[in-house]
Amino acid sequence: MFINFISTAFMGIAFIATGIHAIRNPHSWWFRRTRDDIELSDLRIWYLKFAGKVAIAFGVVVILMSFQHL
Repeated sequence: MFINFISTAFMGIAFIATGIHAIRNPHSWWFRRTRDDIELSDLRIWYLKFAGKVAIAFGVVVILMSFQHL
């Protein structure tokens, strides 16, 4: 029971960390296509930051849902 809570909460924390990284550093190689050396457009940067906010919200929901395992 407690292991399920910890593993689900850890997954939520990972989503939140990925979202924060996407907001702070949208130029990271994590968010680029393979062999893509072109400069990111403003629209793509906005999209990555928006996706980071969505990932943070999803991570919070996952953490809240993990409390059902307690």
